Amino acid sequence: MTRYERYVEALDAIKEATKWELTDDFRRLMAIHYAIHDTPFDASRFSDARDALKQKTKIFSKFRGSQNLVWLSFLDAKYEDIGTAIDEALRLDTLLDRKHFRFSSLRPFLANQLINVDHPEQRLDEATDLYQTFKQHHPWLTSEEDLLSALVLVQAFDDIIDLNERIEQHYTLLKDRLPKSNELQLVSHLLTFSDSSPEEAVSRLLTWKSHLEEVEVSIRREHLPALALLSIVTEPNMDSIHAVKEIVDVEKDKQRWFNTHSVLVALQLVAADHITTGEANDLLLHGTFAHLLAMQQAMTAATTAAVIASTTSTN
Repeated sequence: MTRYERYVEALDAIKEATKWELTDDFRRLMAIHYAIHDTPFDASRFSDARDALKQKTKIFSKFRGSQNLVWLSFLDAKYEDIGTAIDEALRLDTLLDRKHFRFSSLRPFLANQLINVDHPEQRLDEATDLYQTFKQHHPWLTSEEDLLSALVLVQAFDDIIDLNERIEQHYTLLKDRLPKSNELQLVSHLLTFSDSSPEEAVSRLLTWKSHLEEVEVSIRREHLPALALLSIVTEPNMDSIHAVKEIVDVEKDKQRWFNTHSVLVALQLVAADHITTGEANDLLLHGTFAHLLAMQQAMTAATTAAVIASTTSTN
């Protein structure tokens, strides 16, 4: 079974298990988790996990709500013992009652990021400092999604001063070629995981963008973080370009209108195909690639929730 076939299988099963509860935007995010981890979606197991979560949280908990089924699917896809993973996430969430983190809608994802982390409170202190640096450098672009970004980065890099310099080098190069945006700031964070120089990493990202647009795969602002992930794990090549194009075309045929999701799905699934080979192997071994995907998924889920809430309020 190909990774895309696993995605389609999971999406169909998730649709059946979440009738009237979710829009397809959220279901696709959930299905991508199962495809990335090459794990089948088990409706009975997922239902049991939802029931367990309800019993362990209060009605207004940030772990409740339909959009947090995306969070729960990440745990379900990644951990064999989902009950223990839920307990650990809820325990670690108690550490997030602090400035910046307390009211974040992404608290479940932030708690996930602390699972199996040594000295989690120290990491939160470091992430807070890094987040405040983001706010100093880019006050109008920095938002709560950058809290998760900061938490990922401080776990991967010891020298925060050097990290900040690299991020700014990437961002300076990017903003000269692409419009400023929250997504572009996230791209500058992601590209720090590349072993290449900032110039080479940005050039590779732009080359990927150019090649995909040559085969009529349009890269919009919201696709840039996923494209950054793909550019980290593989250079542009005809096989990967055609793989992205093939998934995009199949998804477009299924839904001829409102199909911008097709590019996001394709980029992430093709990137996942490279996580066990070559330079991507280190990212997989340290769990970084999976967390980066979760970070990007969290941002997309939060954005989708905001759009839905806005649409509801205007109707």
